[in-house]
Amino acid sequence: MGVVPHLSAFEAALAASLPAGELRAALETGGLPHRRVEAWKWSDLRAALAKAPAGAGTLSVNASRKADEMRVLDHQPDLLMPRLAAGLSEGCPVYALKEGESLSLDFEGSEGAAHHIAAVNVPAGVQATLHERYRVAAGGFANIALRIVLGEGATLTRIVEQDASPDGVLVATSGIDLAARAKLHQTTLGFGAKLARLETHVSHAGEGAELNLGGSYLIASGLHLDQTGIVRHTGPNGATRELFKGAAAKGGRGVFQGKIHVEQAAQKTDAQMNHRGLLLADGAEIYAKPELEIYADDVVCAHGNALGAVDEEALFYMRQRGLSEPRARAVLTRSFLAEPLDAVEDETVREALLARLDAALEAVS
Repeated sequence: MGVVPHLSAFEAALAASLPAGELRAALETGGLPHRRVEAWKWSDLRAALAKAPAGAGTLSVNASRKADEMRVLDHQPDLLMPRLAAGLSEGCPVYALKEGESLSLDFEGSEGAAHHIAAVNVPAGVQATLHERYRVAAGGFANIALRIVLGEGATLTRIVEQDASPDGVLVATSGIDLAARAKLHQTTLGFGAKLARLETHVSHAGEGAELNLGGSYLIASGLHLDQTGIVRHTGPNGATRELFKGAAAKGGRGVFQGKIHVEQAAQKTDAQMNHRGLLLADGAEIYAKPELEIYADDVVCAHGNALGAVDEEALFYMRQRGLSEPRARAVLTRSFLAEPLDAVEDETVREALLARLDAALEAVS
């Protein structure tokens, strides 16, 4: 099949790097996700990469230990970006976590396009921690897919940090499976990029499994961060809690898309999702789309979303006590954004995340 004329030079080069087959045909036919694709309507990846360097880049993966094995792994066949990551990676490193282990994975993309897929398994009954950090250099595009499986009764604390990358593009897609009585506590802290998307898909077995998704984001001028999450409850007696809070400065764009899908078999599901956004100045943008899709009739499910500006009365109160306006705004914003991070039980990790947030607030104040 020939490359269709509407593809950019970047897309054409990406397609040419793939062997003939369904994946290459899908890219040549539809191109990269763009604003006319409903799930990407606020995050136009095609436009962000239209003038990007078409050559191959490198993706440095600094892991705290060696992988247990390498294998070939497919990833979510209905999603183009993780399929590309799997198709263009030289095998998939697999990490099997041990009781009490803390695994660190630091991803850093260079100029050019790079793809990577990895897998993390938490065996039945094991409690462990996964800490990820994502960075992309100027002119870089990093497309990363992560496959995470929690066995029966396993517990995983997952921390995700995304560095500001004004001239880089990042897509990180996670597919997570929860078995019965498994527990996942996930917290993200993101600062955006030319375009960054942290996408999470959770298959929730119910049967006593618990999911806690939380995140904070602070987007400076010229940066864009999209946090998209889909949770699919497939069995009864499962619980989900989501709390995301974010703030955008003038010229910054934040996107939150959250969906909780409850199948008919998932009776007695208890699911709550909340997003709160703070617009720090005129010209800031935050787009939010929380959704519930419920096919069971014995559930407790709710979602909430609110966008607003800094409370002027609280600002006046703090200025009356001697704080400058920029300092008072930073203190109020920090208090607002800290709540999802406060859920991190490890004090050292929590304080480090808050310190990063404080430094970013200094830069936008």
